[in-house]
Amino acid sequence: MLSASKPPPATTAPAQPTYILRGHAAQIHSVHFYSSNTRLATADASGWVILWSLLTRRATAVWKAHEGSVLKVDDWDGKIVTHGRDNKLFVWRVEEEGMDVLLPVEDEVRWRRRPWLVASLDVNALNFCGFGGCAGAVAAAAAAAAGVDVMRLPDGARVYAGVRHGGVKTGMAMALSMFYSGENLVLVAGYESGHAVVYKWDTKDTWNVVYTHKPHSQPILSLSISPTPGTNPYFITSSADSVVAKHPLPIPTATPASNTPDIPPPNEPIKIMDTRHYGQQSITIRSDGRIFSTAGWDSRIRIYSVKTMKELAVLKWHREGCYAVAFGEILDGGGGGEVLSVGKRREKKVKETHWVAGGAKDGKVSLWEIY
Repeated sequence: MLSASKPPPATTAPAQPTYILRGHAAQIHSVHFYSSNTRLATADASGWVILWSLLTRRATAVWKAHEGSVLKVDDWDGKIVTHGRDNKLFVWRVEEEGMDVLLPVEDEVRWRRRPWLVASLDVNALNFCGFGGCAGAVAAAAAAAAGVDVMRLPDGARVYAGVRHGGVKTGMAMALSMFYSGENLVLVAGYESGHAVVYKWDTKDTWNVVYTHKPHSQPILSLSISPTPGTNPYFITSSADSVVAKHPLPIPTATPASNTPDIPPPNEPIKIMDTRHYGQQSITIRSDGRIFSTAGWDSRIRIYSVKTMKELAVLKWHREGCYAVAFGEILDGGGGGEVLSVGKRREKKVKETHWVAGGAKDGKVSLWEIY
């Protein structure tokens, strides 16, 4: 008598992207959600920028922003900021109505209308380091000789020149971020040497080094700051090596411990993790501070827990290296009892979706819904 064989154990199907945006003919260098997750900006190695509507999954504006690679695209004060390998940082005011939408993958030669250029700054880009900015309308761009220049937007005034660590050979800056801690400006830099350094500007008009550590054996490629540095001060770095490191931000917090004697600032990372995956080109922390993501040379997008640093998911779709990753903002739903039209319901769903976008060498951008 033949016995009935047991069915194979159920397996979870691998996650699949919600949508693939096919518009670029060159590798993607930067992706960025803005406008309450209704828009996604993407930029490539040939200088093209595309603004996408996540409602229609179609381009709303296409233009060649730079002669050469775009290192970073971001939004600021209702405008789009781009930083290119042509040593320029541009601030654009984009009015989508009337903008060209012919994609670079369809035609890279034909002229497109450019948005209104609000500001143009001369910056350095020899080290492939994109700018860092903050809500105080200040941008940072790497300068020669391991220094960092701090400039004001939109007039481009150079407020500080050559911010650098005097006691350590760091090489050139490779990743930058900046934010305000109270009235103090804090600059976080990742360097060619593998060092992560935190500088704090004080009232004496000087920059003080408050943290230095070298967790990486290869150049730092990307860093991301805690979305709430005032209450949960940390940042995370990734590198050409396989290490991801979580560092403290030694700055005054909103709830300092009482009756605590003065102690020297910490100079050790919170945690160093060997992922065994070399070349984590881009790293970003989600706005709720629960998870972070990396884009890797091995074509994988990986999701990690901020608290435990453990890998939670691997998003596999691209066949070539991934160079950029971004999260959509986590937005409060609200308005539960309101009767909405079909269009408004669709817009609400897009805004509240937990998006992650990854850009790769093949010029494609994958959109995923996670956690």
